[in-house]
Amino acid sequence: MSAALAAANVTVTVNPGDRDLGGGGASKNFTMASLAFGDGALTYPANGVPLPAIGAFGFHKAIHMGIVVSDPDKGFVYKYDKTNHSIRIYTQGAVTGATAAASNENGALALNSAAAEGAVRLPHTAPSTIYDLGPMIELPATVAPAATSLQMLLIGE
Repeated sequence: MSAALAAANVTVTVNPGDRDLGGGGASKNFTMASLAFGDGALTYPANGVPLPAIGAFGFHKAIHMGIVVSDPDKGFVYKYDKTNHSIRIYTQGAVTGATAAASNENGALALNSAAAEGAVRLPHTAPSTIYDLGPMIELPATVAPAATSLQMLLIGE
């Protein structure tokens, strides 16, 4: 089993002009940070990708809110988890019913998060077709995210 991503594997870059965007009169500070993590070898940990200490983002007391700016056409949605000070990654999931596989008709192989055909067939489906499979799921712990770059707007003190 591969090692999981840790806070030490996350690079945070905050340019001087992106600190304290609210100005001296604001009751909270606003910071725009760039994050980089993932190498295709380290796996996604429970409770999300842990972030470095709040000081790396230019805060001294707390981060009250984080908004992740990401490109959803990559197949993932990223969300700041304030409780665990981490980034949660969500991907499209498929939920199956209780019918045994032996009673289903063959269908196309489903693509996984790495865009590779897996062992899962979706009955009554055609190859190379997009289907609505339901709600998103959190990335499984067995997946090792590829190199990822995100921007994040943070509000704190």
